[in-house]
Amino acid sequence: MSMTAILNQLLNLIFPPSCLGCGKILASGVICGQCLESIKTNQTLFCGKCQARLPETKKICHQDFPYLLGAATNYNEKVIKNLIQGLKFKHIKGAAQPLGGLIVRYIENLNLPLEKFILVPIPLSSRRLKERGFNQSELIAKAFAEHFRLNLETSCLMRTKDAKPQSETSDLKERQNNVKNCFSVTNVEFVVNKNIILIDDVVTSGATFFAAAETLKRAGAKRIIALAAAKA
Repeated sequence: MSMTAILNQLLNLIFPPSCLGCGKILASGVICGQCLESIKTNQTLFCGKCQARLPETKKICHQDFPYLLGAATNYNEKVIKNLIQGLKFKHIKGAAQPLGGLIVRYIENLNLPLEKFILVPIPLSSRRLKERGFNQSELIAKAFAEHFRLNLETSCLMRTKDAKPQSETSDLKERQNNVKNCFSVTNVEFVVNKNIILIDDVVTSGATFFAAAETLKRAGAKRIIALAAAKA
């Protein structure tokens, strides 16, 4: 057994893991089964522009918009909020697995065929990645990709502008300006004529998804679905 594994076992004995939803002591993981099952998933895709629910026929109200929106659940639920905040701000990397699992459950309920899609997580700036030590969207995307056996492309889209966090902006216009010209495609061959799923932890105004999707569309991407664990 490695020293890291031994250290983790000792830490678990001293500070046993607890559920991010109800606080119950756990043998492993970050959320208990009861709290995970309590999270209600959405039943439709959404229009990327107006976020209206799309009917089962997938009829799109704003066909010129660069992406369809998918959101597994709603951010105002206590358990989902604790999972996302635990992952992003408390560095609880284990929260990525249940978040990815929620998106899996959501997509399976929609019976959405994904075989011809590649998966692209929303990238962090190099400074933010260094500060956090990981990209939370990439960790969520890995759990999703493994379940559906999708190709995960983590280097075809990069963030070229170190903008402030969207949570620190005040309105839609500021959010849009904050991420304007924020992304670039590093290898056009990875995206041209490809169907792409963008993955992020939470969507609020959709400005980040829009900036990323527009960049991918300009590089020749075909259909884009933007998937988030939660919609605020």
